[in-house]
Amino acid sequence: MSRIPMQSRGKRPRFFAESGTDETMSMLLELMAELWTVKERLYAVEQAAGDAGLDLTSRIEAWQPSEKQAAELDDARQRMIASVLRSIEARHVRGAHLRETLDEASEEAVNAAFPPEETPVRAA
Repeated sequence: MSRIPMQSRGKRPRFFAESGTDETMSMLLELMAELWTVKERLYAVEQAAGDAGLDLTSRIEAWQPSEKQAAELDDARQRMIASVLRSIEARHVRGAHLRETLDEASEEAVNAAFPPEETPVRAA
């Protein structure tokens, strides 16, 4: 079985004149698709369990993950966030190379003004 490439060839189509609008719409549509898939599957699981005589809804609401399960959920969340945000990665956003250049220049200027041992704490 052949794999579908994750990177398209050619330019991404643009539908809106404003920079970032297409990327924002792509993110919104990706989130909507992800959310609907999860809601549909959860509904199916709860209905199937109810048909089998098991009240999953109350058990799901009372469930607490173990440390291992919490780590697995965190990894899955990070993958989903990356998937949703892929449409605004630097290579897809016009002018991103300029922002990266300015960020690098700013970092160099801070390092020159404040050597690493004297670097002030910056708010995130």
